[in-house]
Order: sequence, then structure tokens, then C-alpha cells
Amino acid sequence: MNRPGVPIAVTILSLLPCQVAAQPVTERSPNLEGTWVTSHRNLHFTFSHRFEVVGGDADVSDIFGDGKIVNYPTFAFTYGLLDDVNLGVRYSSNSTIAGGPNEWQPYLKWAPVRVSGNRGVSVAVTTAWNGAAGSLDGELGAQADLGRLGVLGAIRAFTDAFDPASGSGESALAIGGGALVRLTRHVSLAADLAETVAGPDGETAWSAGLQIGIPYTPHTLSLLATNVTSGTIQGASRGAPGTVYWGFEFTVPFSGIARWGDVLEPFDGEDHRPRAAVDEAGRAVVEIDISNFSFGGGDMRIPVGTTVRWVNRDPVGHTVTPDDGDWGSPLIGPGEVFEHTFSEPGRYPYHCIPHPTMEAHVVVSADESTGSNDAPEER
Repeated sequence: MNRPGVPIAVTILSLLPCQVAAQPVTERSPNLEGTWVTSHRNLHFTFSHRFEVVGGDADVSDIFGDGKIVNYPTFAFTYGLLDDVNLGVRYSSNSTIAGGPNEWQPYLKWAPVRVSGNRGVSVAVTTAWNGAAGSLDGELGAQADLGRLGVLGAIRAFTDAFDPASGSGESALAIGGGALVRLTRHVSLAADLAETVAGPDGETAWSAGLQIGIPYTPHTLSLLATNVTSGTIQGASRGAPGTVYWGFEFTVPFSGIARWGDVLEPFDGEDHRPRAAVDEAGRAVVEIDISNFSFGGGDMRIPVGTTVRWVNRDPVGHTVTPDDGDWGSPLIGPGEVFEHTFSEPGRYPYHCIPHPTMEAHVVVSADESTGSNDAPEER
């Protein structure tokens, strides 16, 4: 059912819709995380697995023969502390960074500049502690979307680079850059380089990957090759000489966890049921319920300049994804909302990525006063 709704603050989106839909692998390179952050109170899990084949003249072609497989996994959990602040931890169980097997990296990431839409520049700052090296690490990252081409950059600093927790290491500075080319809606090619420019010398780190967004799911998969073993800031900054590690990375969002945060919301005495509302410009805000795996009343006609608010009342996550990909929502968890203002007349078909049978249209009329103009063209 379409009806006016309660006013809310508009959540600032990440650089790209895919990113906040918990599909960061398709919007970055294997060793550069970019500026992606997950949304408030959502949990995101990433499993990165890299391996090499050792023994004699063995290479990757011997994985089913005489070659011995040595594994280098990295596990990462990221939690949306605020809309633009993430708290997380990475754990590598076979790291080579500090000569020990276990590498812990708790971190805090803040994305003060995030751009809605499919073009623009975003910025993120990460502060981390590397337990294996005993080092306070930091990264300033930037990401630009230029349509089919995406460009990433990072400046990284370490107080104790690549040494054990004895504190005997040197401070260091590294820079990195990468790019991705979007081949299709779900497939990208990506590569990056990182180099230590001050402090201990080291091999240039590199990676290349085929980045895949799995259709109709919030998951992504990267098939990659690199010369680094772990996914921490230090681990992705120095490579192993003459070694190629093969592997994959898989992302798993847990968007439904956001609803549990509501248990801690204080009682404020307010009535939070939907009610008539206007936006800051004095125009109506139209609310659509996502319920029973459908978009409210289906198709809807509105005047140009109207803001539409989708409210997810189902117990699972959904997306509001336009067929042309020009705009779109993150994975909207239970009880969460997404807003979009339609500033151009047209017919806007959209769907839900995890549930492709969910389809609807928004028809935007050029007449702001009545919304009764002839049906505009599809956009």
C-alpha cells in the first residue's frame, strides 16, 4: 500500500550501490579495500583464502598431483558502528608478516566522504593495531568511479613495520594504487600495486583478480593471484619475492542483525507509526511498504520531485534496484528504509536482487501539481 510516511534523516550512501549492498569485492581490487563501509548495525564477514604449491619443481598445475598445498587464510568481521563508521577485526592464521603464524588486526574505519550515485569520489580513514608486528597502522584511502572504470589509491603508515612485537621495528610509509574495469553488471577485472617508499625495503606487492557479483544474492566472489599472504594493511603492502599465491575471496553480509540493535533503542514516547510528511522543500514523501515479498501496491505514479521511501517490513533483506542501474539501494535489512528523490520525468522499473520475481515501476509525471501528465518514456 502506498501512503505518506514518517520523516527520517536520509542515510548517506556509499560510493556505489553495490558497495552498500555488501558486495565490496566487485568494487575494489584484491589488496585494496577501497572506501566501502557497511551500514549501521549490520555485520559483514569476508573469507580470503590464498595458497601456494611447494615441493621440488611443483607449481599450481600440481595441486592434484605431487604438489603440497600451503594455505594462508584471512578472516574478517566488520560491524557498522555508525552509518559511516565500521569496527572490525582481521585474523590471518598463517601470516608471514612478522615471522609468526598468527596476525591479528583490530581496526576502526571512518568514511567521511561518501557519494550517492554511480560517479564521484569517496574517502576513508582506517586506524588499526597489528598484533603480530606490534604496530599502530593507518591508511588514508580514496576511490573514484568513472563509469566502467574505477580507480583506487591508498597511503599507509606503520610505527613498526613487518617486525615482531618486540618493538624493534622501523616506522614505514607505503603507497598503493589499483583499478578495476566493469565488464558487465556482475563482473569486473581488477589489479593493484603497493610499494614501501620509506622504511624497510620490501618486494612490491601486487594482485589481480576476476571480481564476480553472484546474481540475485548479496554475495561476491573474487578469483585472484597475488604475492602477499594476508589481508591486513601491512600484509597487503609487501610481497614475497618470486612467489605467486592463488586464491579466492568470498563475502557474506548478515543484514538481518540490524534489527537486534532496536532492542537497545530507548523509549522516547513518540508514535513511530507512519504518518503524513513532507520533505525539507515542502513536497510530499511517499512511502512504500516492502512486505510479503512484494513492493506495496506495485506500480505507482508520482509528480516530479517527489521522494519515495521504501520500508522493509519483511524478516529478510531486500534491495530496490533499478533495471538501468543508474541508482539503487543497499541491502535493506528488516525494519530499515531507503529513500530516493525522482527529479526527472520517466518510467522507472525496479526489482529486488535477492528475489528477482519482486518487480514494480515508479512513473514520474512532469506535472508537479497533479501528476496527471501523459505517461512518460521509460528510463
